[in-house]
Amino acid sequence: MLEIFDNLCILLSKAEQKHYQHTKRLLEKNDLGITPGQLAVLYTLYKGDGILISELSKKIYLDNSTLTGLIDRMEKNELVVRCDVPSDRRSYNISLTAKGRSLEPAIREISAQVQSTMLQNCSPEEITAFRKVLLQIFESL
Repeated sequence: MLEIFDNLCILLSKAEQKHYQHTKRLLEKNDLGITPGQLAVLYTLYKGDGILISELSKKIYLDNSTLTGLIDRMEKNELVVRCDVPSDRRSYNISLTAKGRSLEPAIREISAQVQSTMLQNCSPEEITAFRKVLLQIFESL
């Protein structure tokens, strides 16, 4: 193990960088034309689209300004559309397009591949503990 990895914060950061790069390569290899950040948005919308951008922001833990940039690019690529909310002129819902919906099987498969690869040397007990520790870190920060 590299000496710098005796620091858990650095190790976690570097592991996430490798995770991001691995996911990005798989998305490019499969020619999906999306980024890992857009994958997270699509994955969330597959669980229920047509939601307010503020609600989507809460579900994926991104601030509205960061999410707005992602949505702009996704709308340009015809993956999502903004729909006005009649009761609030300042708000809009984010909905999947047919093109965005058509990527669901590939996105689910890539997500499963990434998870399988990153956890291939872990036992079910280690995976359970890992998930628990990550959730505790998330909640602590």
